[in-house]
Amino acid sequence: MYSLPTLLSVNNHEYPIREKGDFRMVLDCFEVLEDETLTKEERVYAALIIFLEDVNSLEDLFKLDDLPSLYKGMVRFFNCGQDDTSGMRSNFKLIDWEQDAPMVCSAVNNVAGTEIRALEYLHWWTFMGYYMAIGRSALSTVVGIRYKMATHKKLEKYEKQFKSENPQYFNFDVRSVEERELDRQIRELWEANSK
Repeated sequence: MYSLPTLLSVNNHEYPIREKGDFRMVLDCFEVLEDETLTKEERVYAALIIFLEDVNSLEDLFKLDDLPSLYKGMVRFFNCGQDDTSGMRSNFKLIDWEQDAPMVCSAVNNVAGTEIRALEYLHWWTFMGYYMAIGRSALSTVVGIRYKMATHKKLEKYEKQFKSENPQYFNFDVRSVEERELDRQIRELWEANSK
């Protein structure tokens, strides 16, 4: 029988995944990976500390070998075991896991047939299975409109109306953290050179 992974295997070592890979832990990792108050390196370290069960500090983390491979393994886990997700990626984000949590949970609850937040444990891959099975919902409408906005496609009349009636879903920057950081650095350089 197929079992869901609760260990991260990297370079012939196995590392227990915190909370056996519960979806809430992964969402915590996503939150720190999007935290613009941290450097990219700090975001990676924080996510690994959250992700690896036996790592509770930078000191614990730095005792481990090959942090880049551990990070790649963590990302592979986030991608449900897929190494190559090039066809699934875009240069913009369509979901803000923190802001969209009520919509995401509502849509996933509908697919799962239960309130997932009330469950003691739900493996990330099971959560993503439910997420991928979401059909028509407020979430799919919001994501569709965000996609059109990010790709500069014309919105249908009903989409324009939905957007105007629900502005709270469309008030975040769809660019990646890296793109936002680069933009901020360019602005700082521009301002420094303008003086």
